[in-house]
Amino acid sequence: MSSKSPLKAIVLVLLVFTTFLQVNAQRKDSASIKGDTVSAKTTTDTTKLKHKAVHPYPNPAKAMLYSAIIPGLGQIYNKRYWKLPIIYVGLGVCTYFIISNHQQYMTFYNALNTRNNGGIDPYYNIYSSSDLVTIQQYYNRYFWLSIIGAGFIYILNVVDANVDAQLHNFDVSDNLSLNISPQLYSNPLNGKYSVQPGLCLVKRF
Repeated sequence: MSSKSPLKAIVLVLLVFTTFLQVNAQRKDSASIKGDTVSAKTTTDTTKLKHKAVHPYPNPAKAMLYSAIIPGLGQIYNKRYWKLPIIYVGLGVCTYFIISNHQQYMTFYNALNTRNNGGIDPYYNIYSSSDLVTIQQYYNRYFWLSIIGAGFIYILNVVDANVDAQLHNFDVSDNLSLNISPQLYSNPLNGKYSVQPGLCLVKRF
C-alpha cells in the first residue's frame, strides 16, 4: 500500500463525518423552526382568545336596556361616544320647547280664565276672548308635539343602541366583495350575444 492511501482514508472519513454533522444540524434547525412556528401560532391564538375575552362583542339586549334606563348609556356601552351630543342636544331642544310651550299655554289659560270670571287680564285690550282660545290651543298643540319629539328621540336612542351592537358582528372582511365586470348574455329574441350590465355579489369561503 502507498503512503497516500492512509491520507485518502482519513480525508474520506472526515468528509463523511462533516456531512453527517451538517445533516444533523439541519434537522435540528428545521425542528427548532417548526417548534417556534407552532409556539408562535399557539401564542397568537392564546392572545386572540384573551383579547376576545377581555373585549367581547357588545350584547344587543344589554345595550338596549342601558339606553332605555339612561339615554346614551347604551351608546357608551357600544363605545360610540360621538353619538352622545346628538342624543342630548335633541332631548335638550325638545325639553326646552316642552317647558316653554307649557308656560305660554298656562299664561293664556289663566288670562282666559280670569276674563271669564269677570276679571281683567294682562291682554284685555290686546286680544279678544276668541284670540286667547286660539293662542292657548296653539301652545297646547306644540306642547304635545314637543313631547312626541322627545319620545321619538328616546325610542331612536334605544333602537340605535340595539342595532349598533348587532352590527359589531357584521362581516365586513375581504371575503365579502362586490365586483362589477362585463358579461356576455344571449338575447333570446335574436340569439346574439351582447354585453349587458349586471351585479354580482361574491362570498368567499
